[in-house]
Amino acid sequence: MHTPDSDDTAVRLWLLAFGTCLALVAALLVWTVLTPPFQGDLTRIGRLSETAFGPTVQATTTDPALRVSSALDEAEVLVIGDSFSAPLRWQAVLVAQGMKVATVHWETLGPVCADLESLLRRQGFRGTTVVIESVERALDDRLDRSLACAARQDPHPLQTRHVARDRETAGAFGLNTRESLFTGLLTTLHTWKALHTDAPEVVNRHDGAEQVRIQRLPGGCQRFSHHACDRGLFFAQDRTAPPFSPAMVERMQRISARHPGLAITWLVVPNKTSVYLEPDRATGIGTVLERAGLGPDLFSHFVRLSRQTRDLYSPNDTHTSAQGHRAIGQRLLDWLDTQAHRNP
Repeated sequence: MHTPDSDDTAVRLWLLAFGTCLALVAALLVWTVLTPPFQGDLTRIGRLSETAFGPTVQATTTDPALRVSSALDEAEVLVIGDSFSAPLRWQAVLVAQGMKVATVHWETLGPVCADLESLLRRQGFRGTTVVIESVERALDDRLDRSLACAARQDPHPLQTRHVARDRETAGAFGLNTRESLFTGLLTTLHTWKALHTDAPEVVNRHDGAEQVRIQRLPGGCQRFSHHACDRGLFFAQDRTAPPFSPAMVERMQRISARHPGLAITWLVVPNKTSVYLEPDRATGIGTVLERAGLGPDLFSHFVRLSRQTRDLYSPNDTHTSAQGHRAIGQRLLDWLDTQAHRNP
């Protein structure tokens, strides 16, 4: 038999539980909102602090007027690229020289099929210079799919005319309003573990899969500007994907040979891991691509630049910084000039 006292006690307990849960949710919400918004891919997927791992050196900007992709029927140069090409930053070096550059993403084009040349001609491309850009870790799969592809199946024409837009990361007043309830807590926990573990490497996992590797870097503060510069962030897939190899160069040659009317240049962007953690391998393998006449050696070039330039790759990202983008564009421009003089 219930009594008024027992009913009052039950209500008080319910209110206490409700109030506790509400206070906990509110605390987690405030914690997340006040956590600095993620600016880099590695801090975002690893739930790591931008305060600890974000660059402290002011990044140089690229003139927005140069970050444009021309229509295919107006272009002299076609770039097929991934997320290193999507922001149109390295292409700005070419555009600044008066070149009309069209850029299409791998996800839009699909594999580089055997009918690429005829496809481009049907859609009005009158140039001959095609730059195929791929980050090292994705190259093996892209080569295999391209060699297996006879014709592009997507009936839609390639749309290349656009202006680059940078991703917004913060809400009003710079508050972190785009993340989940537990982001603030997880970011604090992951960052504490990354900074206070004595092991040379900490592996950040999500749903059982490796995401980000936090690696101790001797001399890291001469190479990166972030506050925790004795540790570097690296994408876990850099280690699990096949590294660039001479066998890939042979497949690239076969793909280029299928398009005799196009002057194809391969632009292989080394993994961040290759440049900073495997410099000897990177320096050796990059020369194979250049000796084969397929494209510029970014591997040796980037290993050298990484020892002279802070934040060649962004500390909080798997991509190159603005300086790195300019280095890619200038190295490609030099290569194209050399090829033009060699084959007038």
